[in-house]
Amino acid sequence: MILYKGAMQIFDSYDDEPADTFLPLTDELHCRLYAAEMAGFAEDMDFYRSYLPPACHVLEAACGTARVGGVLAGDGHCVTGIDISLPMLRQARQNHGTALGLAVMDMRRLAFRSRFDAVLIPYNSLNLLADPLDIDSCLAGCRDALRDNGQLLLHLYVPGNQLLQQPGKKVFQFRMFDDPQLGRIIRETLRVYHSELQLLDLEERFRLRPAGGPREDFSQHLTLCAWSARRWLAALTESGFAIDGCHGSFTMATFVTGRDSTLLVAARRR
Repeated sequence: MILYKGAMQIFDSYDDEPADTFLPLTDELHCRLYAAEMAGFAEDMDFYRSYLPPACHVLEAACGTARVGGVLAGDGHCVTGIDISLPMLRQARQNHGTALGLAVMDMRRLAFRSRFDAVLIPYNSLNLLADPLDIDSCLAGCRDALRDNGQLLLHLYVPGNQLLQQPGKKVFQFRMFDDPQLGRIIRETLRVYHSELQLLDLEERFRLRPAGGPREDFSQHLTLCAWSARRWLAALTESGFAIDGCHGSFTMATFVTGRDSTLLVAARRR
């Protein structure tokens, strides 16, 4: 019920609270927010470094701003990064100059004449392919792009107990980070796990709170692949890979179903 006191509206329950209004998240703003959120994040680098041979030829698929590839190029590897987002690739070039090669390419349709010693798909990017046929196509392309015994290194998301025990229910999380121009950014995630389909509906909300400036809210909706670790490993085996390592954290601990929502997989081309 809404009560009125003069010109002021008074709500007597949250049911009457006005709905939030969110603007659509553009590719350019998403790139800016991603770069701000991931600035300084390097916990996953030990995983990649532990499986890469010295001075090898690396393909980073879905490279985004080339956060991983830029570091590996600095380690002495020859790195090529691909992504379908032009804003991300422009940011990668701005961040890393000519230290690595960059190209617009869909990871479902890799097209290289030369082969790589390793292919990386970092930070849950393979989960963006919700269609199993697209995942099969990506894995087949990765295998074709690798030399014999080349390494495929994946950072995947799998649902943990919080979602597994609440299928169909919305789970809310948030975190805050800062950007010099955008100010304080509140990132909210609302996730719904569909156990029968092994899919995750994800709504990302970004609330921009600049000091002294106008406040704006943006959102995007995604459907992500939310396979179990067992299904991921089976897909890799069926695609012609042998599993060399399966970790549940950046400390390289062994993956435990239910406990871990991070799945780091090292697989070798057979």
